[in-house]
Amino acid sequence: MKKLVIAGLTAAVIPFAAMAAGNGTVSDDFTITATVSPYCEITNGAQDISVNYNPYADEAVTASATTGFNCVKGTSYNITVTAPSALQGQNTGDSLNISVTPTSNSGTDNNGMAGEESFAMTITIPAGQDVSVDTYQGTVTVDISY
Repeated sequence: MKKLVIAGLTAAVIPFAAMAAGNGTVSDDFTITATVSPYCEITNGAQDISVNYNPYADEAVTASATTGFNCVKGTSYNITVTAPSALQGQNTGDSLNISVTPTSNSGTDNNGMAGEESFAMTITIPAGQDVSVDTYQGTVTVDISY
């Protein structure tokens, strides 16, 4: 009877040993996808401008403003400037004509994070406007669409 028990145990151990030896391999593949979307942000907004205007001066008053921005590399952008044609007096009904140029631009950011893009504007207040003593204000908006 001892022989039968030993033989039975040996037969039961052999299949487990074969499985433990690693007779097969299974695998699974998957794909990783990352999407980079167009994106822009203003990194250095234009500063407020304050100038003195003398109606008797012979030359226009000019000032400049620059908006700094950055986009993801390869992002196409369009810049649109919305500016009033006149600054409004805060205490009088007078207005002071102005112009802002350029009023648009477009391009593609090809250097991405390596460098800031910029958009420069010139603000001109023509000479010889007959206005009252006052503070004149208006808001210029720079929109960057992408």
